[in-house]
Amino acid sequence: MKNRHEVVPTSSPEERQAILLERINKEGRVVATAIARELCVSEDSIRRDLKELVDARLVQRFHGGAMRLSAPVLDFRRREALDAPDKSAIGRAAAASIPNDVTIFVDSSTTVLHFLRNLPPTLQVRILTTSIDIAAAALDHPIADVTFLGGKLNRLTRSATGALTAEAVRGVRADICVLGTCGIDENLTLRADDIEDAFLKAAMMKAAGKTLLLASHDKLGRNATYEVAPISTISTLYTTTTSEPLISRIREAGVEVVEARSKADNSTGEK
Repeated sequence: MKNRHEVVPTSSPEERQAILLERINKEGRVVATAIARELCVSEDSIRRDLKELVDARLVQRFHGGAMRLSAPVLDFRRREALDAPDKSAIGRAAAASIPNDVTIFVDSSTTVLHFLRNLPPTLQVRILTTSIDIAAAALDHPIADVTFLGGKLNRLTRSATGALTAEAVRGVRADICVLGTCGIDENLTLRADDIEDAFLKAAMMKAAGKTLLLASHDKLGRNATYEVAPISTISTLYTTTTSEPLISRIREAGVEVVEARSKADNSTGEK
């Protein structure tokens, strides 16, 4: 009689793939070397199984294994229309904190659009960005100096990416970096849905004196695919709620948290 914990070798690709899919959906990911040992098959067999699951659009690959499919990534125009009141409140709160005569990196986040639209018209500021839409919005400011850091354009983020863009970012020193995020996971790590976007966010943070993060409440606890940086590298988080359990942990990490309120909320206060 076999021990109930003993692993029986699985030679059928269909059987292996069913096991792999169940494990990935349950645990989030599998590593090819480990699962090959567990199922008593070669790593090449597991890699072929994972490739078939990827081709069927059931999982996504990473180097050495596969993971659960992330939520579909919306393009810039669709993201811009989501949660506009919250984004406007966050952008307004962050814009009010910017001192005169500073250089600012801004990324391709749609929340940053609201930040730019709320900068005081008399504020002397130098804006550097890789985003077409952010650069266009910045040009609406009457006296801001705007620099577009070019490179190969990413259709999804509508921003410049690649080695030329990264080199341009590294060649500049900014006072402030203003970022959006696709998520702050339970490990307090900033994350992005696009790998090039994640790389450039991290590069901008390194090239700036401090970073302001603009994130609506739905980004708290969200686990996007690519890691950007730990939350402890952020100076201030602007968000629409301070009641989420994650907020207290973010404060414990040394990050200032500012709750942004909509104009409707402010109008209900006592006169």
